[in-house]
Amino acid sequence: MQRGRSVIWRRDSGAVARVVFGRSGDAPVNGYVTAAATADPQGVVDQATRPRLTIGTKIFYGAGAMGAATKGRLIGLLLLFYNQLVGLPAPWVSAAIAISIFVDAFWDPVVGQLSDGTRTRLGRRHPYIYGAVIPAAIFFILLFMPPHGWSNQALFFYMLVTLLGMRFFDSLHEIPASALMPELTQDYDERTNVQSYRFLFSTVVGGLVGVVLAYGVFLRATKAEPFGQFNQAGYAPFAITTGIIGVIVVLIAGAATQRYIPYMHQPSKQKASAGELAKVMGVALSNRNFVSLATSSLIFGIAVGISGGLGLYFNTYVFELGSKALLILGLCALPAGLLGVFLAPLMSRLLDKKRACLVVFFIAIASTTIPLGGWLLGFMPAHKPWVLPVLVIDTMTTAALATTGFIIVSSMIADVVEESQLKTGRRSEGLLFAVESLVRKVTTSFAALLPGLLIALVHFPNHARPGHVDHAILVRLALVYLPTYTALTLCSTSALLFYRINRGQHQDNLRRLDDAAAFVQAADGVLEAEDGPGAVIRPA
Repeated sequence: MQRGRSVIWRRDSGAVARVVFGRSGDAPVNGYVTAAATADPQGVVDQATRPRLTIGTKIFYGAGAMGAATKGRLIGLLLLFYNQLVGLPAPWVSAAIAISIFVDAFWDPVVGQLSDGTRTRLGRRHPYIYGAVIPAAIFFILLFMPPHGWSNQALFFYMLVTLLGMRFFDSLHEIPASALMPELTQDYDERTNVQSYRFLFSTVVGGLVGVVLAYGVFLRATKAEPFGQFNQAGYAPFAITTGIIGVIVVLIAGAATQRYIPYMHQPSKQKASAGELAKVMGVALSNRNFVSLATSSLIFGIAVGISGGLGLYFNTYVFELGSKALLILGLCALPAGLLGVFLAPLMSRLLDKKRACLVVFFIAIASTTIPLGGWLLGFMPAHKPWVLPVLVIDTMTTAALATTGFIIVSSMIADVVEESQLKTGRRSEGLLFAVESLVRKVTTSFAALLPGLLIALVHFPNHARPGHVDHAILVRLALVYLPTYTALTLCSTSALLFYRINRGQHQDNLRRLDDAAAFVQAADGVLEAEDGPGAVIRPA
């Protein structure tokens, strides 16, 4: 042990440095700093010097999420496009989707670790944001331009390769972009506010652009074809327009956040390895709060995989909605999503994050059962005048509640970052967001097989027209889907009951990290005074 005038420091055995501060007559204050933190004191940033996060920055950062939302409108048509229009069997289409999601799930943590450990003039995240968005757009466009005259086997591999390329490059820019948020602000409530802007552009603005481009421009109804979703010629220009929009908004988001790079964490130089990746993932999965969120995502991923493929089938064949009705449904969801953007920060402050999530998600689940349940009971037959108004009200209710909940959940993941840093000594925003994405995508990949298999199981015909599908086939499909989806979403929401971080605990985590940084700096000062310039505290 060595002593300074007001500081006592010593090295305990193992990889933890212990620093004890004390003054004459005062009780010492103990601080524990992990090896990774003490080994990288340059990575600590003085938060007092960080520029204020302006509304303009929040808007432009949020705009980056618009591209994925606009693309999502077209991705939701993928099963219908390849099965009913291109002619690829539904199980084959679902298999290609499932394989691409499964492979992408394990690529996400690699991207997260790669991004977390990158040191460049452009920081940890921006090189990937700038470099991957254009290749992602190219693969997306090619996905909706399948060659004519190819066999089913060739079309299957074409679809699979373009899907894999799109998801590969999408992850390479989307995960680093998501991981920016915890570093843009550490404030408990402002994080929810920042995520509100992301959801504003993804749910409202991106949703508006996507639905207008789909059912108002490229897949609009005509006298010859009232069901515009069957207009195969409109898909390629729709994809090109969407891809260009995605590139522009992502580049704008990157440029808007670039000035904050000097104030973000800069990791020590270290080689990424499979062992290190497994170690950090193990730490993340041992965190109770992260496991709660990951379990919720895992179960919800199954529900998404099922609903993503069958939702359009129910609207097209059960309720027999044409392009105009689908446009109305899409547009009515937008003000509801906007309401969710404003509700999320308010409910987060009033109820705290976990309680707010539970309330809105349970109500949203009840809302989603109404349309299909009413159809099964005979209250919602196609073409009745009340069907579309009921669908509009239900869509608006579900969209507002779900948007509110998803904003808060993403903010809850960000709050795990500091808790994880206290245990590991490193900031792993990218990896934490990627691991959450991994468990959700793994289950989604398996669940994505189900829509195609169910369509084949009930003997749903190819090239079917609305109003000409056997009613018994539709009933069997609905009876399998509705209870399964409802049970999964109930279990997913219930998993959030085990999340424990609240406002007070988050503030305590930030205080402990500030204390740790102060301990390291003070200990380094003592070493320089006693052992000479350049001496810094290192793990034993």
